[in-house]
Amino acid sequence: MSDSLDRDAATALEATPSVLPLLPALLADIWALGSSPDTAVDLLRPLDLQPQTTRVLDLGCGKGAVAITLARELGFRVTGIDALPGFVEEARRRAADAGVAALCEFQQGDLRDALDRSEQVDVAIYAAVGPILGDQERTVEQLRRVVRPGGYILIDDVFLVDPTSAPPPGYEGYTGHDETIRHLTAHGDTLVQEVISTMPETEAENERNTALIRDRAVALARQQPQHAELLFEFVERQQRESYVLETAVASAIWLLRRA
Repeated sequence: MSDSLDRDAATALEATPSVLPLLPALLADIWALGSSPDTAVDLLRPLDLQPQTTRVLDLGCGKGAVAITLARELGFRVTGIDALPGFVEEARRRAADAGVAALCEFQQGDLRDALDRSEQVDVAIYAAVGPILGDQERTVEQLRRVVRPGGYILIDDVFLVDPTSAPPPGYEGYTGHDETIRHLTAHGDTLVQEVISTMPETEAENERNTALIRDRAVALARQQPQHAELLFEFVERQQRESYVLETAVASAIWLLRRA
């Protein structure tokens, strides 16, 4: 990967570039790294989208949890792109195990390159990737390039709980809920549905995932003591991010229909 791609991938995962090679092992017990696959299915199932012919582009697909679930449950054809080769390899294995390899294509690369594709899709998914494409208004502007008119954009991101307070480090470009909705719909698209995570849901997920990561870090540090500092620094970063997600920002999934 290029240095810039390394930095962006690390930022999306609350990591540093130096720990990227260790992430497949550190995150081995967590399949869904972004949006809830079940929530994505619930949001897309009622829409005017048909099995076999609906084309989905999952940008920053991680290990393919959302992509594979959409293929299995709804019969959609999904292309997933992620920067980490280890994640892409696991996504391919899981798609084969789930019997949906014919519906899923996973590519390793820079998700920004996919925005230059000439063929438009029915659904673009941008889940828990962060501001790689710019602020939320700019992100939607770029995602619209690959979605057909009348198609859908699914974004998993956050908004500030108290926009009158200084945002936490790393969230300087974020705004409160109402302003976020204005940014997301600034190009004339329709907000079809919004799902905001409750605090108990966020706390439970953070606690579960942090415990899994910590256990992996302890085991890996015994096997590779030269990496112990990097491993536990990543755990600390996850704990700090969990605190921000439980206090200063709220997580949400927005489904937009492109004008």
